[in-house]
Amino acid sequence: QVRGLSTLVAGTEEQALHNFFEGDTNRHVAEHALNKGSTRSHVVFTIYIERRSRVESSEKIIYSKLHLVDLAGSERVKKTGTDGTMLKEATHINKSLTFLEQVVVALGNKNREHVPYRQSKLTHMLKDSLGGNCKTTM
Repeated sequence: QVRGLSTLVAGTEEQALHNFFEGDTNRHVAEHALNKGSTRSHVVFTIYIERRSRVESSEKIIYSKLHLVDLAGSERVKKTGTDGTMLKEATHINKSLTFLEQVVVALGNKNREHVPYRQSKLTHMLKDSLGGNCKTTM
């Protein structure tokens, strides 16, 4: 389970934008020596789309999923001068980004049999968008 995760249904573009901006304002942000507005968490905004033909009577439905991902930045702990809770957060952020890197490297290696998606909640959540039947842009 992912802490802070919620699933909301938006019937209109306005509702979807409202949900998006509400999620952005709920992000944990803190200040350290190098950045006054350092995001302390990743955010994944997933849009599920159902497309139905208004012309054809066969009612063919196309399902799509779009992930918009904003990753918290990797930080050098010595340079930021963080300690306590922020040090713990930085450790988790850096570990999560390392796991994402390992998945991308594994996907690029054609001889590799196993891709370590389950090492983090982020890579497990994005599994179908990283190595599935998809188009991915970073």
